[in-house]
Amino acid sequence: MTPKRPPDPVDANGFHDRGNLRSRNGAYQSAIADYDRAIEMDPGFAEAHYNRGSSFYELGSYDEALADLGRAIDLNPKDARYYRQRSLIYLFTDQMDLAEADEEMCEDLRNQELDDGS
Repeated sequence: MTPKRPPDPVDANGFHDRGNLRSRNGAYQSAIADYDRAIEMDPGFAEAHYNRGSSFYELGSYDEALADLGRAIDLNPKDARYYRQRSLIYLFTDQMDLAEADEEMCEDLRNQELDDGS
């Protein structure tokens, strides 16, 4: 008996979640397709931009990754992870000044979180 396929997602969160699952399994192209759908349904979905950018990074598509991470930062400039991921791409593309600036922003945001949490 063949296992039944789960139904396709019906909203942006569903496509995002399935994209995350596919990305964790290394199916980056399929993950990107799911993130595309999530972003079509909700263009302001910062986390979908971040995760699509991370999948592009894994494929070595650095221009696309930088564009998505930049959009995620525009949508949610307080998430340190977004700067950290973008700094890695800047390192891989020999843009050391930009990598350093993003690392500093990441550190500043993390310190703010620690200060706010105490």
